[in-house]
Amino acid sequence: MLLQLTTMQCLNRQPVRPGGFSLVEMLVVVALAAMILIGALGVYQRLRADASVLNDRLDERRLAEEVLQRIAEDIDRIAAPGFDASVQIRNKIDNGFASAQLTLESKFYTGQPPQPRIFERVIWQTAYDMAEGGLILYRMHTGLTVEDKVLEENKTSAERNLFIPTASGLTFFKVEAVQEQQTAAAWTTPDLPKGIRISVSFAPLEEGPDGRWYVPEEKILQRTVAVNRLRPIAYRFRPKVLDVNDFLPPEESAVQEPNQSPTRPNNTRK
Repeated sequence: MLLQLTTMQCLNRQPVRPGGFSLVEMLVVVALAAMILIGALGVYQRLRADASVLNDRLDERRLAEEVLQRIAEDIDRIAAPGFDASVQIRNKIDNGFASAQLTLESKFYTGQPPQPRIFERVIWQTAYDMAEGGLILYRMHTGLTVEDKVLEENKTSAERNLFIPTASGLTFFKVEAVQEQQTAAAWTTPDLPKGIRISVSFAPLEEGPDGRWYVPEEKILQRTVAVNRLRPIAYRFRPKVLDVNDFLPPEESAVQEPNQSPTRPNNTRK
């Protein structure tokens, strides 16, 4: 009887499931974790790419603004009143890139009879560089004045006439003379123009519908610098009678008389 009860208890006992996860469950969890990780890495890579593009655009604009500011400072200093200043502008196409040369020069006279001597000369010029795949902007400074007395005081005249690279990677550099609301790509006359327009871009070239490569106009940064800002400007005052009813709707302007200001609404509470 005891043997029979023991046999029945053994038959009715349920199998005990071991603790933990099975191999299939672990593989499913690993696969889901891998999918989540791949998705997160993809989002991170896209954010990094967008941030890189934005930083590149900001750097291009910041560098272009620095170049324009430096050229404007040279124009304001050399083309100032009191010296015999001259400006020469030349433009050309260099290996498909718009390239230019700007020469600023001021002279003074000394001796008997007075002879002209160069007080200061600055040349901004771009040249194509095969290694860079674009233009390099150079600047040359010479004359009686030195910009840095510590570095340039003991230099010879030949060493001072060297072109120093200022910026690389330019894709567009154009200088124009502004005279009577007209622009000229070349200026070699002794008279100074009214202004100088400088156009700079570091944006990559894009292929147009006609197959030509160019820099989009919206990616070119321009600045117009006035030459000799202290010069007297001739003007004529022309009085003009304005009608205040020009900005009123037709039905309201027809009610009011000419040269009569519209009545102001009364905002007082009764």
